[in-house]
Amino acid sequence: MKFDITKRLAEVDECIARTENPRHLAILNNYVRHANLEVCGYWHGIVAPDMMVEHPVYRFHAPQGLRVIDGMQAVRDEYQSYLDQQNTVIYHTDGHVAVKDDGFLTEYVTHRFWPGWLLRKLGDDIDDPNAVYLVSNTQAMWWPYDERGRLREERVYRGADRTIKKCEPDEIITLDEAREKLMPLTPPVWVIGQPKPDWTPGTIAPYPMS
Repeated sequence: MKFDITKRLAEVDECIARTENPRHLAILNNYVRHANLEVCGYWHGIVAPDMMVEHPVYRFHAPQGLRVIDGMQAVRDEYQSYLDQQNTVIYHTDGHVAVKDDGFLTEYVTHRFWPGWLLRKLGDDIDDPNAVYLVSNTQAMWWPYDERGRLREERVYRGADRTIKKCEPDEIITLDEAREKLMPLTPPVWVIGQPKPDWTPGTIAPYPMS
C-alpha cells in the first residue's frame, strides 16, 4: 500500500497542535518547511539566509562511523547529491518529537526511496538495478537553532536496524508526486520574535530556486 506522503510528519503536526509557545512553534514551523523542501528537491530554500546560519555543520552518526559535513558549500553539495541520485523522497513512521527554546529532538523510523542501481553501487545486494527500493531504519536527531529560528546544525543518529525492500510499482512515491502534494503544505519561514506569517495551507509559499 502506498503511504500518504502528506502524513510524513504526523508527529510534528501533532506537536504543533498542542504547542502554544511562539518560539517553539516557529522552530517546528521551520523544520516542516526544511523537511518538505528537502523531500521535494528544492534545497536552495533550506540553505537560504533566513533558514540556515552562515556556517552550518552536519554530523551523521551511523554504525559505520561518523560523517561530518562542515560549512555552507559542503551542505549545498550534500543536498544537490540527493537530487542527482534520485533519492530525495522520504517519509516517517512511529515518530516522536519534543521542542525546546533552542531546538528540537525527534526519533522515528525513516523510509527512503532509492534507485536499485545506486544501492548496488554502494555495495548492497540488489537483484534489480532498474527497480526502486525502500530503505528503512530508526533515526534520532537533535537540531539546534539560533535566536532567529535558523538551523545551526543537524546531529543525526542512524540505527543499526536498516532494512531494504523492493517496491511494487504502486508503492512508489515519485518526486513529482511529492512536490504536488507537499508544496501546498509547506509554510513560509517564521522568524523568532516576529508574528506568525500570514499563510493559508493549500497555497504555495514562495521559495528560492537558486
